[in-house]
Amino acid sequence: MGISSTLAAAESFSGAANTKKAAAEVAESVLGQLGQSPDLGVVFFTPQHREQVSDLHREIQSRLGPDVLIGCSSSGTIGGGQEHQVGPGISLWAACAPGARVQSFHLSLTEMEGGGFVRGWPDVGPEASVILLVDPFGFPLDPFLSSLRKGGKYPTLIGGLASGANRFGGNLLIENDHVVSSGAVGFVIDGAARFQPLVSQGCRPIGQPLRVTRSQKNIVLELNGAPACELFNQTMGSLEEDERLRFSRAPHVGIHEGGEEYEGGAGSFRVRGIMGLDNQEGSMAIADFVNEGMVLQFHTKDGEAAHDDLNQILGLATGFYPSPAGALMFACAGRGLPLFGRSDHDIALIQSHYPKLPVSGMFAAGEIGPCGGQPFIHGFAVTAGLLVPQEGEFHPY
Repeated sequence: MGISSTLAAAESFSGAANTKKAAAEVAESVLGQLGQSPDLGVVFFTPQHREQVSDLHREIQSRLGPDVLIGCSSSGTIGGGQEHQVGPGISLWAACAPGARVQSFHLSLTEMEGGGFVRGWPDVGPEASVILLVDPFGFPLDPFLSSLRKGGKYPTLIGGLASGANRFGGNLLIENDHVVSSGAVGFVIDGAARFQPLVSQGCRPIGQPLRVTRSQKNIVLELNGAPACELFNQTMGSLEEDERLRFSRAPHVGIHEGGEEYEGGAGSFRVRGIMGLDNQEGSMAIADFVNEGMVLQFHTKDGEAAHDDLNQILGLATGFYPSPAGALMFACAGRGLPLFGRSDHDIALIQSHYPKLPVSGMFAAGEIGPCGGQPFIHGFAVTAGLLVPQEGEFHPY
């Protein structure tokens, strides 16, 4: 069996209900495609396989033999060119990356008086890429990402929150020889290969950018010196009837840190839902903290906007990276059938730009990816990482 000297990836999906059979099937398929044991492997599995996760783990480790293996449980999987939101599923992705350095890790929270301390984070900087899988009930991801942003030294982060359970201890994470039920797992890759991030927040900006002139935590009191509610109503009134109806069903707002040199653009915002309006006080509550000086712009989020946004980002990416080796994909659990009225929209769109690209992933409870070059959690988004040689880069986020 020859040893590959080029960057290569493979993927396989099985919907078999028998865990041992399904795991063996995907492991043998991926091994056959690559022709050798890979440097790294990522596996996603649905709750139907939770009780037999030791069989799943053992079959993949023994048959595929990756140097690094991570994985997590999810409500649905992506693989085999399809999105599988119901039924049992195991999706396995693996890659050979000659010349690259790959290191796995497990993050855990140690409680301390007055806060906590995250253990296990590798000391890596912007030259590296990280794929991160997180238990949303057992790891403080938002504060952790905030601390990374404040520190200013962080790699490119892509990943998702496990969606295989809705309670603490219900999700399972895999890191090499270990299966855990809390924390976060991931791997770092640097050297000859990296993951180029793609982030599609599935939305369209409407109206004009507005400066936050008064706020309190997640409550926006004034925009451009006027009550926030008044600006919301003005924006609503300026829309055509169809657009107004779409916006009223799921109003969102994009947040930008602002600054004197603010240039804007859809990809520069992190998008959050509008939680409520208080017409008496003129305030607006959103699902994130805001500070005075930030820039907000209202966004509409629907199937048409999601299609256009992802299609545009993929079109830009193909110009810079026409031949990636493979990709990992994290889609919001609210996409797929609920958003588009049909399955396979996102994976089909990716493969219309990148035919036969080995893509695996999961439906996540939150998607991790950069916005303005900084790591954030997104919602109703698709984040993806294209496995490419370590060369120049572009920023479609």
